[in-house]
Amino acid sequence: MKTTATLIIGAAVLVITSCETKNYTEEDRVQATENLENYVDSVESAVQIVPVHNWSAIDQRYDSLDSRAEKVYNDLKVEDENLDMIEERYETVVKNAKTEAENFERTANMHMENVETWWNKTAEDMKTGAKNTTEDVEEATQESLDWLGKNFDKLSDETKKKYEEITRELNKD
Repeated sequence: MKTTATLIIGAAVLVITSCETKNYTEEDRVQATENLENYVDSVESAVQIVPVHNWSAIDQRYDSLDSRAEKVYNDLKVEDENLDMIEERYETVVKNAKTEAENFERTANMHMENVETWWNKTAEDMKTGAKNTTEDVEEATQESLDWLGKNFDKLSDETKKKYEEITRELNKD
């Protein structure tokens, strides 16, 4: 009797362990892939609007979604060519966005340096009683002020502060 019970329990364990158990469904695979694709789409859109981002947070979220998708694909024993293509696209988006951000920062610094150079040069006139106004701004400096104003929301906090200080002084009556 004891042997029969042991054999029955052993057989049951063998049947349970030999059955392939899948934690995920095809629907889970589709959803994980869509989540990853949608995230890459949103990153791609966001970098076109604003050039400066917290890349560690973006990468962390991507890695989380990618890890989940890989688990689903592995569990279902499905080729992950879709994930490879999404990853390649993500890496391209990030690389291009970082290059654009560097170019934007370089341009912003160039314009701010132009304005600051003019401001420092003409600020000495203020000590002698002459007043700088928006009418006194040289053409190249005005172009820089216009560019900085147009891209104000995208500027670093430090550049925004400098820009605001100079424009406030120029607009005093």
